[in-house]
Amino acid sequence: MNSLILLTSLCLLPISGAHRIVGGRAARAHSRPYMVSLQIRGQNFCGGALIRPNWVLTAAHCMEDTRVDVVRVVLGAHDLSNPDSFVQVLTIQESFTHPEYNPTTFQNDLNLLKLNRSANITPSVRNIRLPRNDSDVNPGSSCSVAGWGQVTDFGTLPRALMETDANVISREACNQLWRPNFFDSMLCAASPGPRNKGFCSGDSGGPLVCRMRVEGVVSFSGLFCGDPRTPDVYTRVSAFLPWIQSVINTL
Repeated sequence: MNSLILLTSLCLLPISGAHRIVGGRAARAHSRPYMVSLQIRGQNFCGGALIRPNWVLTAAHCMEDTRVDVVRVVLGAHDLSNPDSFVQVLTIQESFTHPEYNPTTFQNDLNLLKLNRSANITPSVRNIRLPRNDSDVNPGSSCSVAGWGQVTDFGTLPRALMETDANVISREACNQLWRPNFFDSMLCAASPGPRNKGFCSGDSGGPLVCRMRVEGVVSFSGLFCGDPRTPDVYTRVSAFLPWIQSVINTL
C-alpha cells in the first residue's frame, strides 16, 4: 500500500496552517442539522450524516473493531464542550458494514448505523437527502465538508463544528494521483490556493455535501491533511444506493 495513504483518523502529522478543519471556518450554529458526532466516553472520534430519522451513514473504518454499545450518536450539536438544549443523544441498535469493505485499500468504505429509536426531527436535527442512483458530481463543483476533528498539530479540539469548501476533481485526475488506490466508487476533492483545505483527524465518516445532498463520505487523505497534491478521497455514495436501500428497507 502506498505509504502516503493514511486513514484520516490517523492523520496526526504536523500540518502547515491547520488552525481549523484545515483552511476552514466555524460553521453557523445548527446550520448543518444532518451532522452527527460519533462519541466514545464523551469524545468525538468520527462524524456521520443522518439520512433517515433512525439511520446514520458513516465510514466503515470508523466502526472497525468498535463495539456499538460504547458508542453514542450525538445529533443537533454545535459546541461539543458546551451542549445546548437542541442536542439529542441516541444509541446504536445495529451496525452494518458494507460486505465488500477492504480495510487495506478503503474500497467500499461505508457503514450504516440503525439507531435505537428515531430522532425527533426539529430545525436543528434533520436528515439530508441521498443522491440519485449512480449519479456523479461534475469536476469543479463546489461542495463542502464539516466535522469536529482536531484543529492544530497538537491535538487541540475545536470549540464548535468546523467547515470548509472543497472542489470536486475529475475521476481521471484522481486516478492518476492515487493509482492504484483509487476506485470508481470513490471521488476526490481539494481546493487550490496557498493554504491546505480539507478534512483531518476525527472528521472520518462525515459527509461531503454538494447541492444539499450527501455525495461523499470522508474516507482517507495523504501524508498532509488537505494537501491539494494528494486530494482528499471520499466514498461515492451514489455508487452504493442499492445496498443502502436494501439494508434500510429490509429492517
